[in-house]
Amino acid sequence: MKVSVSSKESKITRGRLVARFLSGSWSGASLQITANDLGQIHELITTCGAGGLGWWKLRESDLRDSQIGELFQAQYRFQTLKSGLHELHLKKVIPLLRANGVEPLLVKGWATARLYPELGMRPYLDLDLCVTPEDSGRAHEVLKSGECDECLVDLHVGFGKFYDQRTDEIFTNSRLVKLDDLDVRVLAPEDDLRFLCLHLLRHGAMQPLWLCDVAVLLEAHGKDLDWDRCLSGPRRQVDWVACALGIGHHLLGLDLGDSPVARRASELPDWLIETVLEEWGTPLKNLPQLVVYLREPSRWFRDFRSAIACHWPNAIEATMTMEGPFNGFPRLPFQVGHLVSRFLALPSHLGFGSSLLHRG
Repeated sequence: MKVSVSSKESKITRGRLVARFLSGSWSGASLQITANDLGQIHELITTCGAGGLGWWKLRESDLRDSQIGELFQAQYRFQTLKSGLHELHLKKVIPLLRANGVEPLLVKGWATARLYPELGMRPYLDLDLCVTPEDSGRAHEVLKSGECDECLVDLHVGFGKFYDQRTDEIFTNSRLVKLDDLDVRVLAPEDDLRFLCLHLLRHGAMQPLWLCDVAVLLEAHGKDLDWDRCLSGPRRQVDWVACALGIGHHLLGLDLGDSPVARRASELPDWLIETVLEEWGTPLKNLPQLVVYLREPSRWFRDFRSAIACHWPNAIEATMTMEGPFNGFPRLPFQVGHLVSRFLALPSHLGFGSSLLHRG
């Protein structure tokens, strides 16, 4: 779908305001935008889940008692209550798994939210737990037993989804942190930073909150970070991590100092930052998944233009899908390749299996 230049420029402008507003929001940095500017982006802030961060930024400013300030404070309070509920679920699920011989490792969610000054600043929806392939069968049985039906658990076998096959090594290097009297196994900071960077890019860097997570983690552990471990793995993945940190440097003022990624951070292609800003300045759309249109063709004709715009991948997501480099070459081939790969995967999503792709 063709987007007019003026529309694209307005999205990028709003994206820059979002970046300026959220920069340093977790550490109490002073407000750097006007009330009028904030009025243009406050819905973008709340819909991406950053209202709690917004309140932290406004709580010491003249805007704390404004309508927007009250909106941010309400989201902060709601997120605080939700975080308490999630903690109760963690205290139920983890001991239950351990009682059945399964040691889970928590990624994202509470593992990230705990790094912020207040839990209400970082919302999350479920509990992402990783287990070894040997424990996966028992873990699935436990979670299907009905003892924790109210707990939203997203179970992962190993770390392949996070671009890493070194399951045993990652578990060995993990650590235990306290949630009251419960020991929760989380990633080592080096692995966590790498995973957060790759997760950000794999989803097109659409949510500014994900980049804030990267910044908060690096600020919490940067001085003691083992860069050799963080930047281990395939060369292209290492470059992806460096590019994600570079985005944080350009948009949120992330201080990379004399780290090994500092030089790469200053050499990012223009389209990379532009894509992020455009995403951040674009309101979220709640259109159905592509598979829904295949099952209900009439909806396709009704929502045609919006559907094309919604399902057309941004340049970052497409590059990650095709495992490409972040260089100065055009992104269109990657975006077309992304759509083709999704189309080829549709039979399995529709329940037809893979046989349709092999009929002669």
